[in-house]
Amino acid sequence: MVHRQRTPRRLTAAVVVTLAVTTGTLTAGPAVAGPVTAGPVTAAPGAVAAPAQSADQDVVPFPVDAVVVNVGPTGFLSFQSSPTGVWRWTRFADGVSTVLDGKPGWADRTDVLSRAENGVFTLYDMGTGADPVVIDINPLGGGHTVAGFAGTDIVTKKANATGGTDLHVIGLREGVLVDHTVTGLPADTVFTAFNMDSPGSAVIRYTGTVDGVQRNRAAVVDIAAHAVVEEYETPATSVTTTALSATHIAWVEVGKDSSTTKVAVTRRGTDETVRHDVGTTNSVAVELVGDWLTYRQFSQYSYGTWNARYALYARSLTTGETVKLLEHTTSSASGPDGTQLARGGTFEHDEGLYRIAPGADGGRPVVTLVASTGEPTALTLVSHGIPETIDFDRETDPVQLNWTLSRYAARTSIELVHTATGRTWKPGVSHYEGNVVGFQWDGMYAASWNGVRNYRDGVPAPNGAYTWRLTAKPVDGIGPAVEETGTFTVVRKAVPHDFNDNGTPDLLIREPSGSHLSLYNTSTPLGAWPVTPSEPLGTGWNIYDALLSPGDVAGAAHSDVLARDTNGVLWLHQGTGRALAPRVRVGGGWQIYKQLTGGSDLTGDGRADLVATDKAGDLWLYKGTGNATAPFAPRVKTGHGWGVYNKLVATGNIGGGPAGDLVARDTAGVLWLYLGKGDGTFAARTKIGGGWNTYSDVVGFGDADRDGRPDLIALTAWDGVPYFYEGTGDWKAPFAARSEAYGYAHLGGTAF
Repeated sequence: MVHRQRTPRRLTAAVVVTLAVTTGTLTAGPAVAGPVTAGPVTAAPGAVAAPAQSADQDVVPFPVDAVVVNVGPTGFLSFQSSPTGVWRWTRFADGVSTVLDGKPGWADRTDVLSRAENGVFTLYDMGTGADPVVIDINPLGGGHTVAGFAGTDIVTKKANATGGTDLHVIGLREGVLVDHTVTGLPADTVFTAFNMDSPGSAVIRYTGTVDGVQRNRAAVVDIAAHAVVEEYETPATSVTTTALSATHIAWVEVGKDSSTTKVAVTRRGTDETVRHDVGTTNSVAVELVGDWLTYRQFSQYSYGTWNARYALYARSLTTGETVKLLEHTTSSASGPDGTQLARGGTFEHDEGLYRIAPGADGGRPVVTLVASTGEPTALTLVSHGIPETIDFDRETDPVQLNWTLSRYAARTSIELVHTATGRTWKPGVSHYEGNVVGFQWDGMYAASWNGVRNYRDGVPAPNGAYTWRLTAKPVDGIGPAVEETGTFTVVRKAVPHDFNDNGTPDLLIREPSGSHLSLYNTSTPLGAWPVTPSEPLGTGWNIYDALLSPGDVAGAAHSDVLARDTNGVLWLHQGTGRALAPRVRVGGGWQIYKQLTGGSDLTGDGRADLVATDKAGDLWLYKGTGNATAPFAPRVKTGHGWGVYNKLVATGNIGGGPAGDLVARDTAGVLWLYLGKGDGTFAARTKIGGGWNTYSDVVGFGDADRDGRPDLIALTAWDGVPYFYEGTGDWKAPFAARSEAYGYAHLGGTAF
């Protein structure tokens, strides 16, 4: 239907207004600051990117987690839901904000805010700072409900005598209160929506009887003329939002079953209506900006949570071209001079309030950032709390490793990679306040399932350099995934019997085949979970008839292995912290010895020594030199009568004396302690237990439980079950009762 110009009439009858009021004053508040950062522009599928703003555009602050409510020529009104709900007016010129006491009323596309108390309206022009306009509508009587504000006029609805509803424009004219009833509406009008499009016009939707027929219509009201000047037929199906420009009117039509949503656009003064399918079944918010229609789905989510579904698009009314203007929106408002203001973000200028203005000669709308929250639109890593060095000897509690993202909604994974070995671990990640993700690390590499460590796969993480890799994928679909890396170092002091440099002693097993050598990690506390999969240390070990771990005899930081072949040649395999180096010949003639053991510092010089018993029962000391090419000094005889023993074990200092000690098992299975004197000799033996002939191997294991005292590991002869003997520090009873070292483990082979 084409527009109809009506002749307004002046209403002289008095009416009474009844309305809900909000009290309070306007108080000044602080401005909010936030930087603007730049990034790449990415076009969404199905749309091309709109032109960005000029680089010299002045930008003022926008409150974080706020929505835009109204926009005038000099500033904007925003609402921030947290912590208690803040209404704020912010000037474009300098970013100065006025925090409002309670919710104001406002006149769309103007700087005018209002307060109401007991029918008295106070209208403030936030742009000019002029004296407020006070309108007392009490003399008009009751029955009015405020529909909106048109500059310094109040628009109300009031039931009429025929059962319908009238629309009123109330204001002051030369200080006189006037009340005009809007003409051109049916007497039985029922309003379904009211939109102040500008201080001078409004769009209303109503049902009413026209020419004897019930109609659904959208009407344009001229506020100054207080008259309906244009009317357009709308369908009986649900019509939601409307928009008005100098040339067009638009409304959104949603089908009865919500299966279709189209935007009807009609050139004003004509019946030329084009219905646009905007690719969604949800209702959309629309605006008319020049010769373009903008649309966005209504954001049904919390403040500060973004979603690519709520991007702002524009479609040309002449060519049908579609462009994406903003990657997402949380709110929008009509702006002055045919503009739109939307709270959202772009990859180029990030988060804030954007002005959408008509382009030159009908071209694409111009997108300009006018207020910034200081937040990036693309997901970014803001900071991390990863120390350069983690010393697990000093850390008594798990270390908190944190990464702070620019927003919360992200699927995040963390990967730790040990540089030297390439070993990788992906721990479970927790989410904390402040967009922080991370986990507490106790120095274990362990698989996780639903956040619960699977101890079967748990081993202490090796020392050395690490790379961390953060991968965070935005749940909201806005922007690419974040991939950031960094480094840190894990350190622990070297400990005896540690072959993979993770700060805990390890058990070496020559498998029953005799060829394969394997390493079994120690986990703390030892015996709390099944044995972890072993680490292979190579093959070909069946050429040796004796293997022992003498500690660090080559001067490096790691434990070494000594091996005697069947020809009596002694070989050294230096530990590297990751494997065993190729063997180096130490010397020949070692076939004369029945027992070899090492690992204790028997001479008090800080270096591990080697002792051996020959077939005559004499005990010989090989003092460690720390020299890889000649690791031992010439032998010195330190005792005799040792032929009664079939197992000799260097334990370290278990008696609290000046040097390392030995334990020896006789053929009856009795275990004897020899306390070292510190000069390579020993005190008289002390019986410390019986029944030890049940074990095929007894190993001086170092400090397995990290209590500062050396411990023993023993493997049963018939099924290879390892047992743990905790050191007590009491030379009279140097070991506590045994406990299972690795649950349900049957290792077999030869342990050392």
